[in-house]
Amino acid sequence: MGSSVMLNGQEPSAFTADASTRLSHYYQVDSERQAFIHSILEKIESDAKKINELELDLEDQRKSRVAYQTKAMTLESDVTRIRHQLNRDSFVVVLIDGDGAKFADEFLRDPIAGAERAAIRLKQAVRENLRDTGVGSEDIPILVRVYANLNDLSKSLRLSRIIDYDEDMRLFAERFCNSRADFDFVNVGKGKENADSKIRRMLGHYYRNIQCKKIFLAGCCHDNGYLHDLRDYTGSSDNKIVLLETTPAEPAFRSLGFPLLRFDDVFRSEPLGNETKHVFSIAPPRPRSPTLPSAGPGPIARPTQPVQKQTTILPPERQSSTPIPTPTPVSASTSSPIQPSSTPEQQHAHPPRAASVISSGNGGTSISYATAGGIDDHQNVTVKAPKPKKQPKVIFYNADNYRIDSPTQHPPRTPAQSTYQAKFQSIKPSVFCNDFYLKGRCKWGISCDKTHDAELTGPELAIHRYKARTSLCPAGPYCVDYDCYLSHHCPRMPCTRGDLCPFWDTEKWGDLHLTKDQLQASTKWTEGNDLPEHTSTT
Repeated sequence: MGSSVMLNGQEPSAFTADASTRLSHYYQVDSERQAFIHSILEKIESDAKKINELELDLEDQRKSRVAYQTKAMTLESDVTRIRHQLNRDSFVVVLIDGDGAKFADEFLRDPIAGAERAAIRLKQAVRENLRDTGVGSEDIPILVRVYANLNDLSKSLRLSRIIDYDEDMRLFAERFCNSRADFDFVNVGKGKENADSKIRRMLGHYYRNIQCKKIFLAGCCHDNGYLHDLRDYTGSSDNKIVLLETTPAEPAFRSLGFPLLRFDDVFRSEPLGNETKHVFSIAPPRPRSPTLPSAGPGPIARPTQPVQKQTTILPPERQSSTPIPTPTPVSASTSSPIQPSSTPEQQHAHPPRAASVISSGNGGTSISYATAGGIDDHQNVTVKAPKPKKQPKVIFYNADNYRIDSPTQHPPRTPAQSTYQAKFQSIKPSVFCNDFYLKGRCKWGISCDKTHDAELTGPELAIHRYKARTSLCPAGPYCVDYDCYLSHHCPRMPCTRGDLCPFWDTEKWGDLHLTKDQLQASTKWTEGNDLPEHTSTT
């Protein structure tokens, strides 16, 4: 055998295979290196883009920060200026119901000089109180508004011998009004609620005014007329309202939590001699003579003013034995008894038994059966009928589960149309609060931006209710509110307004002009019941 050629001590074939393997390995390493370098380059390019975007964002944030800082500085400057303006233009108001809070006799008896002294004394008393509360500065303006029926007030003061002539009170009011530019004495004219309504309106106005730092309310505690209105302002921590007690305050006012002060050197602390007291007494009955029979029922006094006492519960046996005619409210007067159908001799021999007149707390008046009996204890007594039980509220739905409203008619053409429009125009740009007038309550209370204190009569309220019925309920035909006063389908039958009708093509429920068949009720839901009642009643 011949000798073979050796390369690097290896067979040529082995050398070639090894070289080939190495070359493949080098190719793989080069490929991986190229891929790695390529990925690095892509990452660098991606990061460069992100860095560029972040630089742009950073520049934008810098500009925004500068803009926001500038705006913040401007707003801070505005807040400081407004706060300074509010504090500079802040004021305190004193609202006085002149029919309930009367100035001290020493001022009224000297109407010319007394009015000036009363104004000075009132202003000093208010400033002395403000000094302890830290409200405003020493020169904060004090606005005084007195509302009174001058005719009746003058007459009451003259009858009580406080003044000699009615003109004295008018002169006092004029001098008081002219004593200070911020003092007003307003003659509201004849009408029981005239002064009250103005006080309520001004109270709400000044309470919402942030420049008004304190409200002193005088003449409201002598009866419960303002009690419900003041409850709307309870719960506030600013103590903005201060009650001024003149004559003794009703106990309920003390439970409201408002500061209760007395300016005895400004206002009269006792009621006038001719004013009605809360409690009056009736002479005790004289013993009956058993010898003379009664020819008719005994007299009952007619009270002209309710007496505030606790309601007397009548014994069952008296209730069943006393016939009750057609219910009518009982009024009382200690000086106008109903004459019995007996002879004058019998009347002289048997004086009437006194009636125990009792206020029921809800405006009604009752007479105790223990004292209302006649000579022989057989007396027909007319009493106020109990209030009927309130019917539960219901909602009707048709077969499509659409709510069906009760029919409505346009209110008749009466003077109420003109008076309603006049009141509506007088409160502009505000409007009547639907919840307050139609539901009887408003969840926003004194924070409501709509009008609550305008008085609407029954016919005017009917007009307002009809106006509300021309609007579509936000819940549409699926409304479940028993107190909802809006409409859930077109109330007009037939409707002639075409596409101008708000019920024509609604965005959520389409056309809400129901046919006669669709106005047929299928189910009735009653408030308080968990399940509906199936019915075919419309």
